[in-house]
Amino acid sequence: MTLIRAPFTVTVRTSELDTGAEPELPAVALTTFDKVFLSGGLVASSVVVMVSAGSASGPLAYVALERVEGTLEGRPGAFVLRHVGAIVEGTPSVELDVVHGSGTSDLVGLSGHGTIEHTAEGQHLELDYELPG
Repeated sequence: MTLIRAPFTVTVRTSELDTGAEPELPAVALTTFDKVFLSGGLVASSVVVMVSAGSASGPLAYVALERVEGTLEGRPGAFVLRHVGAIVEGTPSVELDVVHGSGTSDLVGLSGHGTIEHTAEGQHLELDYELPG
């Protein structure tokens, strides 16, 4: 496996919030993000579609799919990441997996898993991946 650590920027494209009829109900949101990766082994752009649930006073959970298009350590192609994440007591956690069979072009057969790291320097994708051959 090969590990990359790729910084990225995020721009919210759309966000729809459903707070429900009762104030105590958790809110459910559908949000679309655009990301740009400019270094760290990944030069690419992506679109993320995320569904989340939570409230101002409680945990947040989300699932998302992210289509990444560009080059992974010089290999052109695209692939999809599946996100499963939560924020509990202010601490975010997320697990990422490359969706089996989603790699295209020079990324056919890509597999891997990772996370997103939030630091004072910004956000980074950490991806431990493998390609056949």
